[in-house]
Amino acid sequence: MRQVRKGKIHGWKKTCSSAKDPYGKHYKAAFRKLVLPSQLSVLEDIDPSGSQLRIAQDILEKLFPFPTCSIRQLLPSPSIRDDIPFTISEVKSVVKSLPNGKAPGIDGIDNLVLKSLNKEFPNIFCTFFNKCLDLRTFPDAFKISNIVLFQKVGKNPKLSSSYRPIALLPTIGKTLEKLLTQRLMFHLESENKLNQNQHGFRTGKSVDTAISSLLERIHQGRREKNHVLALSLDIKGAFDNILHQAIVNNLSKAEVPSNLRLIFENILKNRKVLFSTQEGTVSRNQEKGCPQGSCSGPALWNIVVNDLLNKSFPPNCHIQAYTDDIVLVTKSPTKEGLKLLTNNAISIIINWADENSLTISHEKSNFLLFSKLAAAPPVSWKNHRIKRSHSIKFLGLYIDDKLNWNTQLRSLSQKAQRLDQNFMKIVGTTWGIKRSQRILLYKNSH
Repeated sequence: MRQVRKGKIHGWKKTCSSAKDPYGKHYKAAFRKLVLPSQLSVLEDIDPSGSQLRIAQDILEKLFPFPTCSIRQLLPSPSIRDDIPFTISEVKSVVKSLPNGKAPGIDGIDNLVLKSLNKEFPNIFCTFFNKCLDLRTFPDAFKISNIVLFQKVGKNPKLSSSYRPIALLPTIGKTLEKLLTQRLMFHLESENKLNQNQHGFRTGKSVDTAISSLLERIHQGRREKNHVLALSLDIKGAFDNILHQAIVNNLSKAEVPSNLRLIFENILKNRKVLFSTQEGTVSRNQEKGCPQGSCSGPALWNIVVNDLLNKSFPPNCHIQAYTDDIVLVTKSPTKEGLKLLTNNAISIIINWADENSLTISHEKSNFLLFSKLAAAPPVSWKNHRIKRSHSIKFLGLYIDDKLNWNTQLRSLSQKAQRLDQNFMKIVGTTWGIKRSQRILLYKNSH
């Protein structure tokens, strides 16, 4: 056994020292970023004697469940015009912006190949994309995605829900999707269709503006001598569970140009996910949700949550979102007033969630109370009490009820320790990855 252990250590050191790609298998193994097919058996607390194909199929069934309900279709206005065709310069700009080195989809076409083709024959893709727009059709071949799994930090590795599926989509399809998404966002922004309290994936908005807005509301309430409550809502698998009809209905509400609305409606149909194992590939139809990794997913979700932000909330209520991270802030000079105000606002959110067949996790939702009150007012979601917390995590930042940032500092310290431990797995005094790779990983680890 001692010789076997020494052989493993020697082999690992040799692998790290000879690595050419800083993000190769040694990095993924040390930082546990990716789940390899050979590791599938640890994902499920089911019969371990099952084949990899069976386990992979079970995982896909849990990660991509079929809809169990439906919602009413909203008829669009018949007088809405079509959007204009794409231009060669528009296509050229999008193709040029495609990052190099990204993993291709099932077609195996790399972004570099696409860039070379468009440079030599600029009319080909522009003509093809305009034909798709004219036919209101997104080719089914572009809707098939390869799935890779990434483990969520701190989650139980034996549960499939602890892994985030990332979709590797065909490059040509992603280019068309990016063109369509740009047109969609231009329409929404130019027509002022998006609420200013949506901070995600918008020009002039960012994580910084979302956090700044939230803190300003809290500070303002405290300056006015009010009790302030900040409620963080967790939507169960927002991107994975949103019904396609909910997206289409909100595209109609936003009066999106007809050809854009119809091609986005077509994008959501006949989607399929593939998962490769050492024993073969399994597939499953994706009948709800937006594919993780797609460029249209955040924009389509923004349209759905925009409907919530536009609701008429009572005075002294502020609601904001960064994609699916939703926070409600209420303020009142009295405890009873804060209770009534918060629960009235929650009832509006409940109606919106029910309209779109979305589920709020009351177990993962929590609230902060900025007040000298000894006891917090009761806050409920459909007869379930939402727990009070002394800190909440919002967009990677821990905000505590004392606003002294102690929780955030402890989190950063623990993260630095984990990163240091992971680096030590691939770097030694006499072995390990090259110095240039160490510097690159160090810069990108923050």
